[in-house]
Amino acid sequence: MAAVRVKIVFTAFLLFSAALPGCAGNRDAGVRSAKEVWENQRLGDQQEEEVQKSQGQENARDDTYANLSQLGIEDINDRGTYYQAYMPRGSQPGDGSAFYNGHGLYYFASVENYGGASEIYDNFENLYGLMLEGYQGPDRDYSDIKGSGILENGEDRYYILTARGRDYDGMPFESRQIEYRQVQPSGACISWRLEMQKEYADQETDAILEDMEKCYGISLAPLKTGSGIEPDTKEQDIGEEAQGGLEGLEGYEYLGLTTLSDYDRENTCPVMLPRGRDTHVRNGHASSFLHGVQVVADLQVFYNSSVLMTELKYSQDMRFESREGNTEKTKNVWKSAMMPVPGYGEALYSVISYEKKGNKTEEFFPRAEVLLDIRLDGDYYLALAIYLSGEKYDGSTNKVIRELERAYGIDLSEYYYQEPEEDGTGGNGGAQGEDPLTMAKLLGDGEMPEEEMEILPDTVLWFNATYAPLTYSNGWDWKLVGGIKPTEENIGIEKYLLKSSWGVSDRETAMEKARWLKEEGHRKACGECIKELEEMGLLELEEKEFQKKFLLSSLRANAYRYVIAYGLYHAGKDEAAMAAWDLCRLNQMYASYYICGYMTYEEAMDASLENSLELQEMFSSWEEMMESYLLGYQFWQSESGKKEDSPTQERYRIYEMLQALEDSPYKLAWDMELKKSW
Repeated sequence: MAAVRVKIVFTAFLLFSAALPGCAGNRDAGVRSAKEVWENQRLGDQQEEEVQKSQGQENARDDTYANLSQLGIEDINDRGTYYQAYMPRGSQPGDGSAFYNGHGLYYFASVENYGGASEIYDNFENLYGLMLEGYQGPDRDYSDIKGSGILENGEDRYYILTARGRDYDGMPFESRQIEYRQVQPSGACISWRLEMQKEYADQETDAILEDMEKCYGISLAPLKTGSGIEPDTKEQDIGEEAQGGLEGLEGYEYLGLTTLSDYDRENTCPVMLPRGRDTHVRNGHASSFLHGVQVVADLQVFYNSSVLMTELKYSQDMRFESREGNTEKTKNVWKSAMMPVPGYGEALYSVISYEKKGNKTEEFFPRAEVLLDIRLDGDYYLALAIYLSGEKYDGSTNKVIRELERAYGIDLSEYYYQEPEEDGTGGNGGAQGEDPLTMAKLLGDGEMPEEEMEILPDTVLWFNATYAPLTYSNGWDWKLVGGIKPTEENIGIEKYLLKSSWGVSDRETAMEKARWLKEEGHRKACGECIKELEEMGLLELEEKEFQKKFLLSSLRANAYRYVIAYGLYHAGKDEAAMAAWDLCRLNQMYASYYICGYMTYEEAMDASLENSLELQEMFSSWEEMMESYLLGYQFWQSESGKKEDSPTQERYRIYEMLQALEDSPYKLAWDMELKKSW
């Protein structure tokens, strides 16, 4: 437990600084050059004592505070310059830092040298907002959070945070800390952080804290051993002090409007957030918390020709694995498919739900993490995360959730606190008025500039549709040949994938693999399974007898392939039933060969046309083709496909998602005339 929190402390100090005044006496006297230190060594015992102090050695003769000592911390950006600070006696110097760990107290100090006072204050305010956001978020998920806000002490700034939480093993603890910074005349600052860990405190703890109080002229009562962490009963509704800098919106009680921007402030994006008391907006990032609902928004950049589903899938998978892996605190972890959001040019959302142990009891509470990505243009997208915590819900939670539903066009009704009461909203997501503002309207109803759209002939789009689930399982774009643009980087990626997955490294091996898919593929393997079952006398058995004897057989490797083969035979079908699995992949391979230069564009499209005409002859609809494709996929995976989180079910959910898109590939007529248009 302690080690985890220590790591957090170090991370914060590497990024930000805190300062301390008062105790060091004359501010100008706190800075010494190496030359001055050397000259002072000749001035007698008193001066020698000062030299040791400025070089990071504890001043043993300093009895001003019984539990504190004064050390010099070197500025690593200006070697030879030291800044003196009072800290718990026994603190150890480091390279540009000092630290202490004892009596239930962890202390860390460092020197930061950048910008001036205004920049230091601005960064410190940003740090406070990020700390509150992290405390309220699903990773730390603290409760009874109490923040002091940014407090002034002369030129110094500090804040105090207390909260309850559970560590990774599910054990409850209390978090109490102060972060403090002092601006020096030179433009540098000393920053320190002090955390009290109650489980390790003893009779000396409060004595050290009392000396720190006297030294810096502040109150550390929330950190003392006798202090309690009170339940959070502070009013959360909107008020003059709880606007968070957001502009109010007509028709909304709780949501407000702000603007995100990139680093250069050249690209901007509106965003609608709850106007909670803990609202933080800075450049391309914003967060707020209100009535058990936290919303975090980021203006993000597409990298490496990625597409919206790539980004959402990565976020979803990372969060799902994190929640599923923490069995001490969470259970019943589930994730939805990625679902389209109507009204935008392109927008997708997904939900991860689970139950999590509360911070005050052993009871498990429902949680949900809603991830929504909205494409803005070819370079940027808005990433929104809505965190719903059943433990923190109150009587106004549903109103906040329903306003978010209306603003963003998503359905969160499964995550209401309780059945919503009649409140006059008429099911419009909590927004009042005939036609409240929505994000889709703010973004121009998702209209994209013509130059952003790459238009392919319908016949080529039909080819792409045959392997669109595979394209999106890779996180790519079905509207591009092969799912990606043929950039130098993407060509390298595609060549690696062909080599590692298919053994394709040149035109010769490419054509050989294409021949295999067209003439054999996994259809041949399925036919061999049927033949093997027949030779073993298992093929004609009734299902129960088959199950019994199959389990006693030597068929262990890829066992489900034999089960699928048995099922096909008794359904009056054979290996041809999974032909779409091979032929759809063949279209995808032709596209990849074009990207890698193993075929010309015309060769790849000509081959795809021949193959696609065969698909049209074999199947009567996209749905029938997809059934065949998924059967082959299930055979290749050798799985039952019955579990909700199985690969086959996941691939089918991708197909369903693609069907629901406004620009769905499956809106193309199955029996359209396929003709050469390249």
